Parts: sequence; C-alpha cells; structure tokens
Amino acid sequence: MRRFSVAIMAAALLATVVAAPIGASPGYSVVASGLANPRGVSFSADGKLYVAEAGEAGSVCFEGMGTEEGGPLCAGFSAGISRIDTSTGRRSPYISGLLSIGGPLFAIGATGVAVKGNQVFGLMGANDIALPPAEACGGGADCQAVVAAAKAQLGHLLRGVPSGRYTWRQDVGAFNYQWTVDHKATIGAGDPAYQPGWAENPDFEPGDANPYGLSAAPGGTYTVDGGSNTLTWVPQIGKPRVVAAFPQPDPPASAENPVPYDAVPTCVTRSGGKVVVSDLHGRVFVIDGSSVTVKPSAVTSQGGAFLATAGGCAADGKGNVYISDIFVGSVVKLHLGSMTMSWVRGPGTLNFPTGVAIARDGSLYVANNGVCPSFPTPPSGDPQNPNPCEGVTGSIVRIVP
Repeated sequence: MRRFSVAIMAAALLATVVAAPIGASPGYSVVASGLANPRGVSFSADGKLYVAEAGEAGSVCFEGMGTEEGGPLCAGFSAGISRIDTSTGRRSPYISGLLSIGGPLFAIGATGVAVKGNQVFGLMGANDIALPPAEACGGGADCQAVVAAAKAQLGHLLRGVPSGRYTWRQDVGAFNYQWTVDHKATIGAGDPAYQPGWAENPDFEPGDANPYGLSAAPGGTYTVDGGSNTLTWVPQIGKPRVVAAFPQPDPPASAENPVPYDAVPTCVTRSGGKVVVSDLHGRVFVIDGSSVTVKPSAVTSQGGAFLATAGGCAADGKGNVYISDIFVGSVVKLHLGSMTMSWVRGPGTLNFPTGVAIARDGSLYVANNGVCPSFPTPPSGDPQNPNPCEGVTGSIVRIVP
C-alpha cells in the first residue's frame, strides 16, 4: 500500500507541469463530474457505465503515519462504485460506503470494476496485512470500525449483480503480498540479466501488494497489482494464481531518474486470447498463455505518439487497445497487429486520466481528474507546487476517436 501511494504522488508532483485541467476542446465532452477519485470504468450490457471511486479518505487518522501530500494518513467510508447513465449524465450509487484510505487529495479505495454478463466485479486497493493496529488511530469505536472494514475489504475482490447485492470474494491483496514474500529472492533467477533487482526491491520488506486494474474473463478476472508488480488470475472458484511478474525498469530509479523503483502495472485488458498490461513506465506487455517471465513489447510510434505512465486501458475487439497516460494527460491507440501507437488525445488535453471504457458506438469514456476528490479544491498558493486538482473534481469525459 505504501509504495503505490508514494509512487503515484511522486509522479504527480513531476507531472503537474504537463497535465492541465480540461477545458472546452473539440472531440470530447464532460459526461459527469463531482466524482471522488474515479479509477476503473466498465460498461454493462444495458449501456450503463460503472465507475470505481477511491473516495476521499476520512476523519479517522493514524498517528505517526504521513502521506506524500504532507498530511496524515486517514480513513473513512467514502469509496464505492457508481453507475452513470451516459445519455443524461445521471449518477446513482451501485455500492457506497466502502473504505477509503489516504491523504488530503489522493486516496486508495475501490480501484477496479468490470462488468460481464449479469455479474459486476469490484476491486479494492492496498492490503490488509500492512494495516496499522487500532491503537494507532485512537482505539475508539470509529477507529475500530475502520480497522474492521480494512481487514474485510482492502485488497479484496467483490462480486455482485446489477441489483446491487454483492459478496466479498478472494483476498487478492493478501495473496499477492505473500507471493512477494515467497518469491522476492527467486523471481528471474533463471534470467538475472533481464529481471534484476527483485531481491533488492525495498518494498518487499517483508512484502507488498496493492491490487489496481481489473478485467473480467470467462471463469474469473485478471488483476494487476501496483505493489507486487504482478498479473494475477482470480478464478470464481479456487485460489488466485500469479500469471506474470513484471521486471523493474532499466535503468532503475535514482536521483537522476526519479521514477518509481519498480514496474507498478496499472491497467489490464483482454484482446482475443491475449492479455495486455501497461505500467507507470509506459511499457506494454502482451501476454499470450501463462508465463511468469515476461518482457515489454517493442512499440513503433506514429506522429510522435508516446506512452509514459499508463493509467487505464480498454480493447475494442478489433485489435486496438486504448491507453490513458495519467501524468502526461493524454490517450493513445495501440494496434496490436502492427504494434504501432498513435495519438487519440495529445499531451495536456486531459488531467490525470485513469480508467478507459469503450461504448458500442466506438466512443471512449475516460475517467478524468482521476486523483481528485468530489469537491473543488483551492489553489495551493505556491506557484512552484500548484494544486493538481485546483477547481476540478473527478469526472467522466466522452472522446470520439
């Protein structure tokens, strides 16, 4: 949990000079606003757009635990999954009152959502192993409620039906956390020149997990984890299984290269029989079958298009994958046949875009201002460190490719 929030906020500080709040621009329109840190998005068969909202943390704070934003680590129950009628912009709650944990702006809560048939899958970020004890937030009734919810929700997958009834299923966060404990010194041992650094990863002390992206498939779901750096298959019946582990970037983070130390995969989607994953380094992994060792794919740019920090992705069924760039503020189109990448929206035209979904008419629906709360925040007062969410709230925008 710690590593992913640190990675996000560190990159956010670097990216605020590039990304800018959206304004009037041909080609896309705001469908809904006032969302709280929107992340994953997914369409249902009846055309409703489901949105995972990470929430806005809360008033129960943990003593001695700060955030990259400068405030304390706090928790509350503002996360959930919303349902949006894209024709009217009307928003209604599907699941509300889920745990949200974080700082003044950025929060971890509901991170992924995927709808397939009459089933709705939701994914909570972080993990319940690294949670501070109740004494760290005072031990009162409100504190105990937060800790109890964290144990039941953080890192878990939920499965529901469109009516809103749901049950908590596998604890993906705990599984991935233990996987890093068991494999931190052995992953890539057969190819150390390709996957260096796993044993030295400072976050695997003792382990780490933060489930983030979600994609439904027959018989289960694929999840990517920004803490364990894995792609995990979660069957509807049975135990999860790690399909792939993603190598750290080359070169790794340093004072001269201030990017996340490790991969931090953030998006996963399916195209045909392949699973496509991208990470906070803009790398794309195309996984066909089951292999724990994977290498990033070579991608050719058209028109100068590039991907730096993937925020979300979706496949259109025609061999194309659309990927948002959370810190560059753009959307790219990747054709899997030729592995060529082109612009859909250029740099700075969106502000922290995260989840991507494709409607039946081919238009894209993107969660924008994806690290911003549901209330407009004021200017920071510091021109060197502007508030990335100044005057804007989490929103959904429609883009015509």
